[in-house]
Amino acid sequence: MISIAIGSENQAKIRAVELAIKSIWPDKYTEFKLIPCKVSSKVSDQPLSDEETIQGAINRAKASLELHSDATYAIGLEGGIHHIEFIDKYFELVVDRKGSIGIASTDRFELPKSVMHEILVNKKELAQVMDELTGKSEIRSKEGAMGVFTNGLLHRDLIYSNALIFAFSRFITNYFDN
Repeated sequence: MISIAIGSENQAKIRAVELAIKSIWPDKYTEFKLIPCKVSSKVSDQPLSDEETIQGAINRAKASLELHSDATYAIGLEGGIHHIEFIDKYFELVVDRKGSIGIASTDRFELPKSVMHEILVNKKELAQVMDELTGKSEIRSKEGAMGVFTNGLLHRDLIYSNALIFAFSRFITNYFDN
């Protein structure tokens, strides 16, 4: 059994890891044990730069690895906002026991100015703004902002899983120096 610690209990993020593992190892998926972990990103609730977002993903992955000494890999997923035309993006990280880190990011997409106003001026998290905007709860654990703004064409778990496959690339090919 190969254990993977996930630095989140968010259902969309867990589904993303499941999708990525099924894509990378379709014949071995049942050999994996996914362990969601409640850990802190140790960055602000709404990161506003790539650097802060990446640091949050690193912190989540490393904290998960520390919590579960039996885990082969740990995954950190962190969303953040980039100030160039208010772009939303997410970083995914995979860390192994040797300290090797694979990193990737999701597609980036524009956020409406009204949403950014709530985040920047009223200091709200994107998740809170999306719940208020849609009248639904826990959008972050379902389709996410990307699902809302694409009318359901793209969901958070699918976008995260594609980035996770890229983050795992250093562990599944021989082209990287680990």
